[in-house]
Amino acid sequence: MMSIEDANKIIRFLSAAWMSTEDAEAREEFHRLANELRKASGQLEA
Repeated sequence: MMSIEDANKIIRFLSAAWMSTEDAEAREEFHRLANELRKASGQLEA
């Protein structure tokens, strides 16, 4: 399992990428990846 701290660090990078684009598909993928990290760290139920 990934630590919550590590997951949140990576999510911050994904958030910056999300903010840097207006492409809806890219934003959807960044959001999906962030949720996968939340699942891997136990912050979101699988």
